[in-house]
Amino acid sequence: MSKKGFTLVELLGVLVLLSVIVVVAFPSILGTIQGTKKQIDDATERLLIANARSYVTDTEPAASGCVTVHTLIEEAYTETPIANQDSEKSETIANYWSVSYEYQNGKYVNFQVRETGC
Repeated sequence: MSKKGFTLVELLGVLVLLSVIVVVAFPSILGTIQGTKKQIDDATERLLIANARSYVTDTEPAASGCVTVHTLIEEAYTETPIANQDSEKSETIANYWSVSYEYQNGKYVNFQVRETGC
């Protein structure tokens, strides 16, 4: 007499093995996701600084100051949504963030993204 199928011990063994694989792999996957979000944030900051540099060079007098991301969007120096992965963050960046800069020795320098307005 031949029985087909798996025994309870075999099924439990497979479940234990799969759970060990998940426990080992999950932190790695989570770290990769968080690292990617950091890269997106860094790229967004570099993009805003580049766009602010273009805007300031084109429109501002030779002075230190600040430009809001909202102004960059209105003047078509950057597009919205900025961070399309998270719509709430994109809205926050567009409405509240700014880029400050200084004018020294005939050049605009020290561009910094701030999470507050001007």
